[in-house]
Amino acid sequence: MKLDLWIKNGLVYRTEEDFQLANIGIKDGKIHIISELHTQFEAERVIDAEGLYVLPGMIDAHVHFREPAKDPASTETFFTGTRAAAAGGITSIIEMPNSFPCTYNTELLINRKEILKTEALIDYGLYGAAGSDHLDDIIPLADEGISAYKTFMHKAPAGREQEFEGFTMTRDRDLYEGFKQISQTGLPLALHAEHEELLSYFSEFAERTFVEGDYNKHLLARNTLVETSAINRVVFFAEQLQVPVICCHVSSPEALKIIKRAKQDGIRIYAEMCPHYLIFDDSYLEKIGPYGKCNPPLRSPQQIEALWTYIEDGTIDYISSDHSPFPKALKELGHANILKSPAGFPGTELLLPLMLDQVSKGKLSLHKLVELMSVNPAKTFGMFPNKGTLGIGTDADITIVDMRAQRTVNIHELYTVARETALLYEGLELQGLPTHTIVRGKVVAEQGKVDDKAKGWGQFIPRTQP
Repeated sequence: MKLDLWIKNGLVYRTEEDFQLANIGIKDGKIHIISELHTQFEAERVIDAEGLYVLPGMIDAHVHFREPAKDPASTETFFTGTRAAAAGGITSIIEMPNSFPCTYNTELLINRKEILKTEALIDYGLYGAAGSDHLDDIIPLADEGISAYKTFMHKAPAGREQEFEGFTMTRDRDLYEGFKQISQTGLPLALHAEHEELLSYFSEFAERTFVEGDYNKHLLARNTLVETSAINRVVFFAEQLQVPVICCHVSSPEALKIIKRAKQDGIRIYAEMCPHYLIFDDSYLEKIGPYGKCNPPLRSPQQIEALWTYIEDGTIDYISSDHSPFPKALKELGHANILKSPAGFPGTELLLPLMLDQVSKGKLSLHKLVELMSVNPAKTFGMFPNKGTLGIGTDADITIVDMRAQRTVNIHELYTVARETALLYEGLELQGLPTHTIVRGKVVAEQGKVDDKAKGWGQFIPRTQP
């Protein structure tokens, strides 16, 4: 039998084992055989991976592409977003629901699926929005195969109300009613955990306290207490209503201490981490102003160092980018008043290179990286074992990396349409890069260059288990 793709001589990741030298044969989008080096195959294409690591495909479980958008020219499309992800070694993404309008019912979700069907280069799951203003729409979304629900615990930013319709639970009664609906589906609820009342209080205090142009206003407005108080509420409702919960982009060791204790108490709670919280401290807000603004904000060097202990002990379940592309004009609004700038920056394209660089620096092992960026997200979002592992019969989603390769980041060379707002990464010296992004047996990116003819190759990933 002739294979579609033969990857030979690679250091192949084996679940719960070390890497081993092996060949991988792929046929019809699936892994057909994993063999010893002496085995020979006939194949349409051969990749010699000598000296390279062959990993299960990387999953970015938190991206915002926002298509359809209020202003299509101002943000990513599903094509440009998945293209950027593919360039960075990502084989699957899970897209957040804050499109325009927000994806809070089945009609809107089906519409997004139709758009993705013709645009996505890589595979994709979808979150469904869950909010107190559309409670009756929550349960039907589960029948459409969503990966999870998502809600914000604070109100919509001014001017973005339609993008957040059906997407917020701010009061305890909202959380109770929303959790009660979701409990009937068995699906997890992902939360942006920042306490609305405290956020409003500290934002008003910050406006009165700091002069115009002082970026520290943002650090006060969204201080650690805003995050930890919200996560305490998440833990309470998760336990009382038996809903598995995901705390998105946890930024502080104080918050992770609460999550670790909840895990020990048997509560189904997952912690998501982002590279920017592990690498960049709050001084970057002063260095690059609104281009360093994210919610929650970057934390102190001492807090960053403490975050790594929660990588080591397993409290942090997976790492995602929280890719947030905004046009430069909107980010610039933050120079006069940092609170007026939208939060976030592009990240999916550099998610894996940033973390591979941390491997090269000895902050974590490559085996741990695979766990955090492939195995665990696949399990958390009901994709495992089709995704997140290399085994006979699984989807041939593979990320090949070269731990010797080096790169100096030039943001103008990035694929994302929001490259001008990626100042956080400009000039970074990185070691460890993806060489091939393979989605169900198709090479969609090689040496950082994307095959645009793969547009439409991506497929929807329905959740297969609670």
